[in-house]
Amino acid sequence: MSGLVLGGLGFLAAIVMIFLEVPVAVALGLVGLGGAAMIIGVSGAMTIGATTVWDSLTNYTLTMLPLFVLMGNLAAQCGLSSKLYRSMSVLIGHRRGGLALATIGASAGFGMISGSSLATTATMGRIALPEMRSAGYSSSLSAGAIAAGGTLGILIPPSTVLVIYAFIAEQSIRSLLLATAGPIVVAITLYCLAIWVPIWLGLSSAPSRERATGAERREALRELVPPLGIFGLIMGGLYSGLFTANETAAIGAAVVLAYGVLSRRLSARGFFDAAMDTALTCGALYLVLIGANLFNFFLALSGLPFSLTGLFSGLLDHPLLVILLMLAIYLGLGTLMDSLAMLLLTVPLFVPVAQAAGIDLIWFGIFAVMVVEMGLITPPVGMNLFVLKTTNPELSMMDLWRGVTPFVLADLLRVAIVIAVPAIVTWLPHAAI
Repeated sequence: MSGLVLGGLGFLAAIVMIFLEVPVAVALGLVGLGGAAMIIGVSGAMTIGATTVWDSLTNYTLTMLPLFVLMGNLAAQCGLSSKLYRSMSVLIGHRRGGLALATIGASAGFGMISGSSLATTATMGRIALPEMRSAGYSSSLSAGAIAAGGTLGILIPPSTVLVIYAFIAEQSIRSLLLATAGPIVVAITLYCLAIWVPIWLGLSSAPSRERATGAERREALRELVPPLGIFGLIMGGLYSGLFTANETAAIGAAVVLAYGVLSRRLSARGFFDAAMDTALTCGALYLVLIGANLFNFFLALSGLPFSLTGLFSGLLDHPLLVILLMLAIYLGLGTLMDSLAMLLLTVPLFVPVAQAAGIDLIWFGIFAVMVVEMGLITPPVGMNLFVLKTTNPELSMMDLWRGVTPFVLADLLRVAIVIAVPAIVTWLPHAAI
């Protein structure tokens, strides 16, 4: 059996295993080791496996991963994510659609902490949905804001998915994190329009409510200072070049820890829980990275990425066609699996094609993450929709589909803007060099 056939069968086997809910690390690792053994023999595959484990665990670039995760867990223990929603609902919840806007902002903040769109959707469904419904918001608008808001966090530093993309694609993590600034502004602006336009047209119900008192608003503003200050520290340190990405992660974790101790919001038990959650999360992430490296090595041995580049040879002079084809593939995969699994499967295949087509790999990383997340809310099978339906069974699928439609249109417009004006992604990394 030729290497190309093995590569194709291995890729399909990985997709099937992930679809059947086999853990991503196990699926990629088994396919990678098994495929490598069939090409270079069992002894060679075991040697590569041992080397891959060692290299993955001792890679200096990935030092930031546990530090960013620890920072997020400490922030959660300090209550920063719940404070974000409460503060925003106090400040803008009295306006028509204000609670939906607060949900978008809080989902972005919680997603930044959790690193998972599905977890963000499930959590915000429990926190925000009851309040919006009691305030008279239509079920479709409430569900759409929660499902769409869950996709934002993965793009906001510190993003573990972008760190993993940088590791696999061998790109600068600092440049990738800086590249998120423009797309984040575009995304939030378009999501605000996706809320306001249906309300203005009378398609969604989002009544105003009583304005908070001056004291409540001042308290809400004070509670916004810590999360916004930490985010500003991360982006400011990265942009100025004052900190490396690893140093930024360490300083961010230290600042959150200091805030929790000084404000007495972090107990000894909370610190222990944050440390345990960090260990469990990072253990899973490193297993995924080991599996991804084995899978990448197998694909390289099979020659599949290079053959795919040859298959695209007729399109390489037309980067837009390559991008549109990848867009269609990502939207399809988004109906079947989580964002991390999609990126781990596709990056080894798509990066050589993107390089051959002259596409900037920093731009491509941001594009891939945006499109992958869009797939999670695209009807009829977006994963975020089913998570929200599971945690809130009273919601109808019709409400979910109707609710996310304006946000899907906003996402398509955002992707079109980023394709038409790539400088939105690349200007800040290039300016900060």
